[in-house]
Parts: sequence; C-alpha cells; structure tokens
Amino acid sequence: MNVDELLTTVRDYYEASASNADISLVAKEGAEPVTADVDRSLMLRAVSNLVSNAIAHTPPGGTVTLAASDEGTVIPIEVSDTGIGIPAEALPRVFDRFFRVDPSRSKSSGGTGLGLAIVQSIVALHGGSAEITSELSRGTSVRLRIPAQAPT
Repeated sequence: MNVDELLTTVRDYYEASASNADISLVAKEGAEPVTADVDRSLMLRAVSNLVSNAIAHTPPGGTVTLAASDEGTVIPIEVSDTGIGIPAEALPRVFDRFFRVDPSRSKSSGGTGLGLAIVQSIVALHGGSAEITSELSRGTSVRLRIPAQAPT
C-alpha cells in the first residue's frame, strides 16, 4: 500500500479535531511514493492512535506532523508533535498496557492506557518496532519502523 496515502487519510480524518483545537496537522509527502506491504486497516489504527494522542497532548498553536520515508528494506513512519512532552522516567513504560503518564486521569477524561500498547502490537505483527523520544515542553516523536516487505 501507499504509505503517503495512508498518512493523508489519517490527516483528513483528524483535520477537524485539530482545527478545533487550533493545532496544525501536516502530512509530509516525499518526492517518490513510499510503499510497504502492510495491512491497511491495522496501520490506519496504529497511526490514528498516535495522531489522537498527539492532538490530545499538544496545546493550541502547536503542530502535529506525519511523515514516512523509504530506507530500502525499512519504512519509518513518524508522528511528531510540539506538545507537552513525556517525562524521561515514563518513556520506558509508555508502550505497556494500561500505563498512563498521568495516573490521575480517569477513563472518562483520559482513555484506558491501551493506545500505545495497541500501536506496538500492530507494528510487531508486521515485524517492525516502535520507538519514542520526548522532551518536556517541546514535544514527542513516535517512529514506527516497518519492513518494506511482509515477513515470511
């Protein structure tokens, strides 16, 4: 599938939410189309979870950026934001099921803590990996590294 089209689909879906929150939502496209052998619905879910989190944790006036590139055998897909960031001590646990950076958030105000665990599971199913970097008050970047060809 064309990964650039997937990112555009996610951007279009979240455009109204981002606009209402005064957040710029950008899907960067490269000069050449980026393609990968992935399950479209699962990857839509993974990238959607990342964008939803990014919008939720980016203050008004911020930016959420979606990008993909082709590194030959690996396709990195990155969702980055200019949001509040994640404390360094929490980064090793963010992909754990039910983990929330702010444990005071209830289910009604902040989800279940499954979003990033689902992302990691989807990426692992494709033979890939998920990495996160973050800096408080500067933003977060999640990079999915997916094999260009499905594992045999």
